Amino acid sequence: MFNEILLEAIRERDSKLAKLKDDRYNDVLKEASSRWVNYDPLPEKCESAGVDSSWNKRAFQGLHLYVVTAIAITSTNRILASEHDFDIAVLAGKDLLETKAMGMEASVTQKALESKPDIVCVDGSLVARMENGRPDATDMIRKYGDAVFIAKTSNSRLQFKNLGSKAGDIYYYSHVSKAAGFSMPVRTEFRHMPVFETYARLRDYTPLVRIELVGTKWDTRENDIKRLLSMLRYHSVSGYPYCLKLAHNNCKVSNEDIDRLASIFSLQNEQGARDALNE
Repeated sequence: MFNEILLEAIRERDSKLAKLKDDRYNDVLKEASSRWVNYDPLPEKCESAGVDSSWNKRAFQGLHLYVVTAIAITSTNRILASEHDFDIAVLAGKDLLETKAMGMEASVTQKALESKPDIVCVDGSLVARMENGRPDATDMIRKYGDAVFIAKTSNSRLQFKNLGSKAGDIYYYSHVSKAAGFSMPVRTEFRHMPVFETYARLRDYTPLVRIELVGTKWDTRENDIKRLLSMLRYHSVSGYPYCLKLAHNNCKVSNEDIDRLASIFSLQNEQGARDALNE
């Protein structure tokens, strides 16, 4: 069946893409181009730290075995802080585990900032993860301090929705130029504190990232943005901060990891659930 889908996608490729590139597409692209600054950052030597969190769980006859981790680690592989939790619970929903992971992430970020590296990067978007509200949001955000949030993807349409944009802002900026550079910062719709967003490419022909500047440390003037990008460039690999890659690799809880933990507690997958499909 999927082969049929592929053949149909090939036949309808142009018509599907045309939905994005209507008359408004050129207007949005023109506006994005006016906000884009070509800039090839010169690496500035610094100590950078990356922060990330992860969670996974396994269901067994009404019970849930879960694991939550968070870590702050430098680009030289020095761990500044780490936290973890695991348990067997009756209720362990996605929202509960995401909130627990965020709490741990904020905690290790606070500890990382106390070590005073030049820059602390947190994986993902603060604005996006707070959209649904959190009961302890204010205290959690305060712990993040002056950390910089960096996301590889973004659905935000803050900057171009008034022009009738159909895709996220990052889509249009990625089509403006393939050279290194950044968009002029724009204040986000975030009720807790001032947060400015900018989209940047640290090296030519590398993927665009969304950067959120939180707190009072970061200024939004062009020269300050350039210095920030120069620090991010120093330990970047393929246009992405190496400290964040290390953080992800060190805290990720894979399905294989949860399987090994389940075996310790003699908890196996429920028999019969997907055995007939060999899944």
